[in-house]
Amino acid sequence: MRVKKFITPVLLLLFLLPLGGCSYDFSEILGMPSGNNQPELIKAEIFFTDGQTLKTYIKDLGIQQDGKVYVGGSSLNYLYDARGNIVGSYNYQRVLFIKIISSQDEESS
Repeated sequence: MRVKKFITPVLLLLFLLPLGGCSYDFSEILGMPSGNNQPELIKAEIFFTDGQTLKTYIKDLGIQQDGKVYVGGSSLNYLYDARGNIVGSYNYQRVLFIKIISSQDEESS
C-alpha cells in the first residue's frame, strides 16, 4: 500500500510535465536520437598530407563546433559512421583536402 502511494504521484507528475509546457527531449532518456537537432552528415574522402585517404562521414568541412583547437595549430575533429556515431577523430592540420562524395560518385565507382 505504501508503494502505491509513492508511485501514483510520480506517474501523475510524469504525465503532467508534457501537458504543462515542458519542452524536455525525452528521447534522450530513452536512448533514441532525436533527428531534429543533429546536423546532416556529409560523406567525404579525406586526403592527408602523408598520402593516406579515408572515406567517412563528417559534419563540417572546416573545424567543427564541437571540435577543439589547441595552441600551436593542431585541432581535433570527429569522424562519424552513417548513423551519426563517433568512430574516430583526425587532426585538421594534417588534412591536405577533403572531397565530398556525392551519390553520383558512389554509383560510378
